[in-house]
Amino acid sequence: MSSRRNSCNRIRCKPRSHLRPHRPRRRARPTTPKKPRKSRSGSRRLATLTNDSSAQQKDIQCNRGQTQCLLLPHSRVTDPHEVSHSARGRLREISIGLLIGFCTLALVVWAAFHVFHTNQLVAAAIHLPLPVEVLPATVRTLHVTIGASGTVQPATTIVITARDSARVLQVPVDLGNVVKPDDLLAALDDRVFVASLETAKVTAVHADNQLSRMEALEKKGYGSPTDTEKARTDAVAAHQAVVQAEIDLVNTKVRSPAVAVVLSRTVNPGENTAIGEQLFQLGTIDDVMMLAEVSEDQIGFVSLGMRGEVGTNAFPGETFVGSVVKIGADVSTTTRTFGVYIRIGNKGLRLKPGVTGYARIVANRTGLAVISTAIINPVGDHATVFVVDQNSVAHIRQVRYGLIAEGLTQILDGLREGERVVTVGQQELHEGDRVRANLSGPWNNK
Repeated sequence: MSSRRNSCNRIRCKPRSHLRPHRPRRRARPTTPKKPRKSRSGSRRLATLTNDSSAQQKDIQCNRGQTQCLLLPHSRVTDPHEVSHSARGRLREISIGLLIGFCTLALVVWAAFHVFHTNQLVAAAIHLPLPVEVLPATVRTLHVTIGASGTVQPATTIVITARDSARVLQVPVDLGNVVKPDDLLAALDDRVFVASLETAKVTAVHADNQLSRMEALEKKGYGSPTDTEKARTDAVAAHQAVVQAEIDLVNTKVRSPAVAVVLSRTVNPGENTAIGEQLFQLGTIDDVMMLAEVSEDQIGFVSLGMRGEVGTNAFPGETFVGSVVKIGADVSTTTRTFGVYIRIGNKGLRLKPGVTGYARIVANRTGLAVISTAIINPVGDHATVFVVDQNSVAHIRQVRYGLIAEGLTQILDGLREGERVVTVGQQELHEGDRVRANLSGPWNNK
């Protein structure tokens, strides 16, 4: 045992719990408490600690289960209080490092945010590229709907005049009546015209007989060619009189020439008509016209053949489709509008003149277009835009624009497809300014 103890440099020691300093107990007495006395075991523990502190050149490997310690060179017993202070120091160093790293990251983020959100005035002051947004000019189909209120009108107006001078016997129609072809509008006294027709027929028969006699005499040598020619002329005139008498007789019955509505009537039974006098005014309604009042700022977008959709107050929820067939040349001095005529098929003759409604004229045009916010300083059909080249330099370009619809503006001249146009941020731009395109700017802050 002794040799093994000497070879391994082992010593017997008490458990580490005996190395802790002894805390004397205080006895609670009614009188003044006495000073606590150190026990002998506490003195022994302090002496043991003192002896162990002298062995700083040895290492101690303890086995708590067996309460044995192995002393090795250059080792000493560590105080628990020193271990706690060391852990606290390391934790403080780690916390300080994390705080410095977080502050550095926040500074970097703030600097990036400041650079990307610098407005144009600040960027120009510190000689940075001005933040703008750009979009390329592309070929698109623009759909524009031009709305206008209006009224239904007849497709064609027909004026009926008197062709005979006679007494009016009957007028079976009134204002607003719908008439069809060959419907009777007025009946005149035809007795004189019947007699005239009979006279013309008798005269024509006599002229034909006279021509036959003259031709026979000429063949026998008793008549001259001149007399024969005169007889032939008289026969032709007689037949012409028959035809005219028939026409006059037919004209005593005034009839409708088409499907129409009676717009006006200026004749009454018992009156005498004069040749050329207006008797009726009819409006054809097999096809009707929607007269839409289009404002002068939109009339330039309307062209013949454009599709028109008409809704009426008389038939709510129903749409009548037609096309533009006529554009008025005169502007109304009171409303500053132009008349646009949309022809609509009137199946069933439901639409009547005077019905009010609302027309939507749809125009589709394909061409080069840009966002409407890119257009600045519009004068007439000319305006300017800023074009950004490959070196991120802005240049002023004059363009000619056309249709404006759905937030897009049609470019007729001055741009090529694919060129980048400034859409936001052109207020502070000048010719030759450097820009930073498609980055977040102050206009995107919400």
